[in-house]
Amino acid sequence: MRTKFRNSEEIRKAFQDLLAFNSYEEEIGHGAHMIMFRFLSEIEILSEEREMTQKELAQKIGTSASYLTQLYRGNKLLNLMTIAKFEKALDITFEIKAKRKPKKESPSNLVVNDQLPKRKKQVRFEMAQEPSTAYSKNKKLK
Repeated sequence: MRTKFRNSEEIRKAFQDLLAFNSYEEEIGHGAHMIMFRFLSEIEILSEEREMTQKELAQKIGTSASYLTQLYRGNKLLNLMTIAKFEKALDITFEIKAKRKPKKESPSNLVVNDQLPKRKKQVRFEMAQEPSTAYSKNKKLK
């Protein structure tokens, strides 16, 4: 990849190429991980509130702490059976609500200059947050 660009269009194109998914399967895999991280983020918050170690949580759902680590790192995908086990073990219910995605801001609406890009129009974005790794790194296994 070149590091010198002649104009902002070349920069825009380079970023689009860099951030684009290479295939439909890659895009769907990314989406699956983002959904999983939303569930795990909620589970992590509840576990921390209850001062529950990863090992204790794993025992409650009938799996190993190693498997939970693999989930939190994104090495394995969470399945519906495991989600049901989390609900039972933590005495919770996940609320599911479908909503339309906001329209994405097109790259042509960004102005590139020496400073940070400025938006030409106001757009609201909602982003999935990945769970922090603080739980798996800071909680000691008993």
